[in-house]
Amino acid sequence: MAERNYWQRMRRNRMSRRALLRASGRAGVGAAGLALVGCGDDDDDSVAQVAQQQTQQQQAAQQQAQPQQQQQAMQQQQQDQAAEQTAQQADQQEQQAVADADDQQQQQAAAAVPESGIPTNGGTMRRASTIETHDYWDPHRGVFGPTQFMHSMLYNNLIRWKNKEKSEMEADISALPEIPDPTTYVFNINPRAAWHDAYPTEGGRSITAEDIVVNVERNTAGVDSTGAEDGSFLGLSSWRKISSAEAVDEHTLRTTSDGIDSTYLSATFLRPFGWMAAPEGIREWGTESDVWRDDPTTLRVAGSGPFIAESYEPTEVFVATRNPNYWKDDAWGQQLPYVDRMEYYNLFDETAIETAVRSKELDGAWLNISRVESLLNDFPQMQRNTVGGGFTIMIRTNYNPDWPGEDGLGNPWLDRRVAAAFHVATDRYLMIDTVYLGSAKPSVLEEIPWFSTFWSPSQEEMAEIPGFRPDRDAELQLVNELMDASGFRDEGRSIGLFAPDVWEQRYPGIVETQKNMYESAMGITVDIGIDPYTVLLQRLVEGTFQGQVPCWTNPPSDLDPTSYWLNGRVPGASANFYSYENPRVTEIAEEMKVTLDLEAKGALGEEMVQLQLGIHPDYGWESLSPGLGVMNPVSNEAAWPWYHVIPDGYQFAHQGHKIVEELWLDTAHEDYPA
Repeated sequence: MAERNYWQRMRRNRMSRRALLRASGRAGVGAAGLALVGCGDDDDDSVAQVAQQQTQQQQAAQQQAQPQQQQQAMQQQQQDQAAEQTAQQADQQEQQAVADADDQQQQQAAAAVPESGIPTNGGTMRRASTIETHDYWDPHRGVFGPTQFMHSMLYNNLIRWKNKEKSEMEADISALPEIPDPTTYVFNINPRAAWHDAYPTEGGRSITAEDIVVNVERNTAGVDSTGAEDGSFLGLSSWRKISSAEAVDEHTLRTTSDGIDSTYLSATFLRPFGWMAAPEGIREWGTESDVWRDDPTTLRVAGSGPFIAESYEPTEVFVATRNPNYWKDDAWGQQLPYVDRMEYYNLFDETAIETAVRSKELDGAWLNISRVESLLNDFPQMQRNTVGGGFTIMIRTNYNPDWPGEDGLGNPWLDRRVAAAFHVATDRYLMIDTVYLGSAKPSVLEEIPWFSTFWSPSQEEMAEIPGFRPDRDAELQLVNELMDASGFRDEGRSIGLFAPDVWEQRYPGIVETQKNMYESAMGITVDIGIDPYTVLLQRLVEGTFQGQVPCWTNPPSDLDPTSYWLNGRVPGASANFYSYENPRVTEIAEEMKVTLDLEAKGALGEEMVQLQLGIHPDYGWESLSPGLGVMNPVSNEAAWPWYHVIPDGYQFAHQGHKIVEELWLDTAHEDYPA
């Protein structure tokens, strides 16, 4: 109990926004002027002369006014001390209010019993997932959606999102940080946090601040076991925002950012791939060797999460069992997690998935709307859950000037008119009807899906943007104008595109539909190669990616797209696989980085969207994004009544902790399969 009280105090002991802004002021950086720091020109002779004259005048005036200045200085010091004391009292009152609110919230949570009752332990959760679509068991390299779901059972973050849509953070391995100045973050490690009692951390030792330093150093280095830079560390640019990380003591970590940065936490410890791994595993599988990278099928885990991995058969099933020593409790003092065992089955075909749900071999599934309606019709006791799906369907191109194209005649996308024609020829409404049977909405960009309403244009606004207009005749007219102006058709060239094999397996015939869509609109031959996603990842890293038909991509890492633009749209950034470069885009991304005011960021984001969509009045198609949105589903889930649905648990793959720590099964339910 003493440890838990300590942990509660650490949660409360965080710096208020008022104190942060006061610290910024002491550092000479007002909140409204953060973007202006560092301007100047040391080589301006006329400015230097004026400055010298002003200095001489000021010195003369200071000699005459010194007694008066001393008096004013004393008065100013007294005023500063009074202001500081007032601010400290306000902070103490605010922190006490936070502490009282925390206590009240905990008491209410403990007292409140949900309609479904207090969760109970036991049972095996059985779901379908495309676990064969997997890249790395390395928690710092793995980015595929199914991999993220599996990692979320096995690892913890330092801190994590509580509610991403509301930008609410919560403790995980550490309490939320104290921020003594605008670039320093102090994290207090939960004394109960421990690694798995399993190889390579038998005994389940406690997690220390030094363990976190090892993770930070690996991510900021981004090299393989030979010391060579490794492009599979896709978060390298984000992690390098950390300029230093030190273990103050066993349970205290202090990090500093490389400057004032509004994206610091979301780009580093809160990012989807910010799992913390035990140094024993990092050394054996990622530093002394590269087996985490080179052998992605063999299960190797060095985690601390609520489940311990048992087995992984890529074409069959992934199994994880309850961590008996997990260090977190629920609101009623019960040890988490609730479920004894997790089983994820490798199923692509919706008919097979629906059949498994009907026979109670699966607890539930995300399916297209007609299948969900059919299940609910036949089994009225089943539950329905509907959310905006985080996996954006998008198209991709490649602006690498050194890539000769699939036919060796030059990269076709370097002529932005060809790239724009490909974008406008993508019939978003055909895709919505074909893939999701109408249960989806257009999204302009991968990083701002339609449900990200603060950043995204509305559906009404989208309907006026080329590429998203429902008027197909107008779109086709523009496609032909662009293709005629480019001269690409006159050269008799074709375009090669990529389609992932699991895309065709999930929606048989979809690739042929897309081929016909592009050939009929653009008047050229389109060759579509069907390969695993690992081929896509390899070609992205190599800079030889040919372009992609509409298909899945990862959910946005953060509803604030700033980090995405910094990593993926700035020259030299670690995720700018497409050789994208635009001076205004770079300028906006850097300005958004240091802008704390959300409304000001929103205005910058609006201009960025215009640039990425090729509708900016100053740049037109030249600033067109190489990664454009098509749609995001309105995802529909049907689940049996013993399965207590997590409303937004599947919206973001990296929020899998919402499932593994909150899900419970009513094994006493009359319909529960014995």
